[in-house]
Amino acid sequence: MSEDMQALLARLMEAEALKQGVIDAALDAVITADRDCRVTGWNAAAERIFGHRRDEIMGKPIGDTIVPPHHRAGHEAGLARYHRTGCPHVLGQRLEMEAMRADGSLFPCELSIHEVKAAGKLFFTAWLRDLTPMHEAQAELARQRERLHQSEKMSALGSLLAGVAHELNNPLAVVVAQTTMLEAMATEPAVRERAQRIHAAAARCGRIVKTFLAMVRQQAPRRTAVEVNATLRGALELAGYGLKSAGIAVEQALDPLLGTIEADPDQLGQVAVNLVVNAQAALSDRPEPRILRIETWREANGIGFALEDNGPGVPDDLREKIFEPYVTTKPLGAGTGLGLAVCRNILGAHGGTIALEPGALGGARFVVRLPLGHAKPEDTQPGAAAPLEKHRVLVVDDEPEVGSALAELLGLHGIESELVNDIPAAMARLDAQRFDAVFCDLRMPGGGGGQLYRHATMAQPHLRGRFAFVTGDTVAGPSAIAALDPDRPPPILEKPFTPQDVAEVLQKVREDGA
Repeated sequence: MSEDMQALLARLMEAEALKQGVIDAALDAVITADRDCRVTGWNAAAERIFGHRRDEIMGKPIGDTIVPPHHRAGHEAGLARYHRTGCPHVLGQRLEMEAMRADGSLFPCELSIHEVKAAGKLFFTAWLRDLTPMHEAQAELARQRERLHQSEKMSALGSLLAGVAHELNNPLAVVVAQTTMLEAMATEPAVRERAQRIHAAAARCGRIVKTFLAMVRQQAPRRTAVEVNATLRGALELAGYGLKSAGIAVEQALDPLLGTIEADPDQLGQVAVNLVVNAQAALSDRPEPRILRIETWREANGIGFALEDNGPGVPDDLREKIFEPYVTTKPLGAGTGLGLAVCRNILGAHGGTIALEPGALGGARFVVRLPLGHAKPEDTQPGAAAPLEKHRVLVVDDEPEVGSALAELLGLHGIESELVNDIPAAMARLDAQRFDAVFCDLRMPGGGGGQLYRHATMAQPHLRGRFAFVTGDTVAGPSAIAALDPDRPPPILEKPFTPQDVAEVLQKVREDGA
């Protein structure tokens, strides 16, 4: 062989090595095939992506190796059409499709195929990119966007509920306090009974408001011994008229040996009522028979109960979202989509779960599981709080009726109260008169209760520990109050307040003041 031929061969070998090095260094799979689509080139990235070693796949048909079975007929038809007509359908285009790895798993890929002619022969070169990381990143981004969206919705819900609660709790505080006084002062049994009914209804309204607020602020439930069977019967009794008028037959399979668990009775009752009302709404337009089945059972570490109906059930596209806020199966205007979100958050705070499971009646079956906890006897009702030493308290509230109601309840405990309705007047009284304690509304014009707290503890230092805030804003209120004095947070009296609530705060004020 002449020197020129040797030099040419060396250059060709060098060029081939350089080309192969570039192809092997590519991040994407580079695959070369002959006119029958049998593999003639397979770079390192192709080995990594597909799991086939180069020496194992060389000469094998692409259709039998990396093309998924359900695409192979189309692949063969397209290749035959190209050989017959010479008209390319996919050559030179960037396509997104599925490919198959050596273990049979499928993955998304981006593919670009080009025709190459060399030495009178036809070859195909494919550049293939694994889109799995990009799809996973997009899915994670979508999940984060959805979580952010849910967080924003919950934040908006919290702001809305805080405003609604503040507006509702003021008149509810008046109703609860005045019915308490009427009940205590009434001489006629009929009047006393009416006062008790009004008081019970207003107190229930207050508990419902607090339950919604608890959902937003994720507060710990107040635990006591609760009979779940009795709670479910109470929910059925509460919704009894609606169930009867809708022609719904209720089947009960309650375990008589279920016993008690440690839970918040009001919150657990709210869960039961929500589930019963949801079932009633789902069955309202269904032909008879309309059936609601409730059952309870013991589990290894807790109890379970289920509410099941023979209604339309939950659509498949909503089964994963049904517990999110604002998601509802009811017609526009017939529901807020908050009930199941409330249930999930209440049960989560109790260490429990709620799930939508297959049932035997053909409709929706909601299953609740709760741990037993360490059931404690219900707190006893406190009597009158130990009186403050000098019995003189300043009550500050820009709602005169709320302030008057609080002053009257304090009077039941032997406390002499002075009522003012704005911050400047309160500051003036603190500058002129010594008080043994202050009960002040948090949200008021003129700087609010926070401004008065700072003034009061400077003007009369002994009031630190004897300054109680009264508020209906139990979402942002507690953190704002705690920020005023992190080392010694002032006690809080939540609206609407009962005599028991007032007694408890009085006792705390007395202990803190000591």
